[in-house]
Amino acid sequence: MGKVKVLVLVSLLLVAIYGFSDFYLNVGTLQIGNENYMVYEFGPEFTIGPLTLGITLTTYASDLTTGSFYFGYPGAPQPSTNIIDGINITALGLDLGSFWFRYGRMRSITYGMGFVFNGYVVPDIRTLDLGLRFGSTSASVHVPYQILQLSNFTFQQSDSLYTGIARLNVLSLDLSIFGGMEIESESPSATPLQYVAGVSLTKEIFGISLGAEADIQYWKDGTTGYGAFAGAYGDFGILQLVAGPYMTSDGFSPWLIGRNYRTLRLSNDFGPEAYEADMGYIVSLGFTLSPYGKVSASLKGNFEGKMTLSGEGVVNIPAIGGTNGLVLYGYLYDETPFEDGQFFDPNTQARLTIAYPVFGSFFAGVKYIWENQEWKQTAFVGGSANF
Repeated sequence: MGKVKVLVLVSLLLVAIYGFSDFYLNVGTLQIGNENYMVYEFGPEFTIGPLTLGITLTTYASDLTTGSFYFGYPGAPQPSTNIIDGINITALGLDLGSFWFRYGRMRSITYGMGFVFNGYVVPDIRTLDLGLRFGSTSASVHVPYQILQLSNFTFQQSDSLYTGIARLNVLSLDLSIFGGMEIESESPSATPLQYVAGVSLTKEIFGISLGAEADIQYWKDGTTGYGAFAGAYGDFGILQLVAGPYMTSDGFSPWLIGRNYRTLRLSNDFGPEAYEADMGYIVSLGFTLSPYGKVSASLKGNFEGKMTLSGEGVVNIPAIGGTNGLVLYGYLYDETPFEDGQFFDPNTQARLTIAYPVFGSFFAGVKYIWENQEWKQTAFVGGSANF
């Protein structure tokens, strides 16, 4: 009887998938803590007026050799064999103009001029974001919680960082006030971050925004670090530019809340003592050529020669000769670029994805991951979340 229910539910979801223009499909691995899961999920996502809804059927196994499959989001305290838990809410949103909320896969967070909150995202988790907007004034909060099982409505904290921002216009200047708070009962790092807050003030002049940002980082041992950045940024269609000098005190790190933050936070030597007072510069360039893709690269350096290089990009190769084209995705983060004349070294984090769009948002491809000073190759099928 259980198998019949599964087949009926799968059939209904397949019909729904082909009835809507957008759907999510993923077959791949997911690591939660020290456990690796093989995950299979698919389902439609659609928007009707102010409502967005995405539902998937999700099943997973921690050991493929046992043949045991469970339903729901991996990582629940008790794996479920209830088919109801296979129904996952992957997206739920409502936009009423002055009020909006969105539950679903986490989107990247950049606040102010990006001096501290710079593209922070955790892959494969779901979060709740909600906010208010009234003309040029708006406010929003980011709450990292996700639903694990529907049968008993089990939910849990999906990340440790809560954030929020308020934006308003003051004397023709764009003012942003933002912050974040770490909430975690136990931290594996030596000295975890507890609070971060900042304010930015910008003004657009002839298409270029000039501004400044000031921030503080408060650590659990009581250390407080301060930092400031001033510069210019602009969007000129194909070219996007950010550039300017910065200054920091002991215990402060620019770009701290970025793509690499979760890895840093889990390291044993993470803490304010790793960041000394510094003066330097930030230069970020982006190139967008629709519909062929977007590439960006950022360089942070001080006047003693120390640099950090990061970059990310997507390139869409158009269909040629009856094929569906290709999608190339690349990511790079290196705190010691060009050291000893090497571009890739043990400190480099990099990956390259070559994906073939089979149909719609479903891809098959190969990922190359730089690990232990060599490129490791893995194959995947599924959605763009695998990139």
